[in-house]
Amino acid sequence: MILLRRNTSPGAPGCDAAPAGGARLGCRGCLSFCFALLVSTAPIAAQVDLPSGQKVEMFDHIADEGVPGTYRVRYLAPEIGQDGRGYMDVADDMAVLCETRALPKLVAEGNAPERIVVTLMSAPVEFGVMTPDVTQFFESYSIENGLCIWEAF
Repeated sequence: MILLRRNTSPGAPGCDAAPAGGARLGCRGCLSFCFALLVSTAPIAAQVDLPSGQKVEMFDHIADEGVPGTYRVRYLAPEIGQDGRGYMDVADDMAVLCETRALPKLVAEGNAPERIVVTLMSAPVEFGVMTPDVTQFFESYSIENGLCIWEAF
């Protein structure tokens, strides 16, 4: 087991300040608490348990041909867009998916990602096709020293 420590803003009870370059694992200084997250080093499973409690499944990953080193990793998350599954409810899920699933998978496949865009979608969507009836959330992470660093759009 690997113990990942969450970082948050200065003054938050029991937490460290966010490091230079931004907070890791999705904490953006808005939480008044932090907690340890235990992550298994077992092979990547098709289904992942996340901080929000929702269940997601990897749908696909796409190399962005227009931006070398950028990969889009998309997950089916059928509960998003429903009560209790808005963006703020699942933002930490995307950070965990980047750090513990997407990045290790891409590296194991021999890729050298510089940026990973994590997508949660409520139903399968063809990449690049507008589908207004499907809820989608996106987050972008630059990769530095084997870590996913959240990027504000």
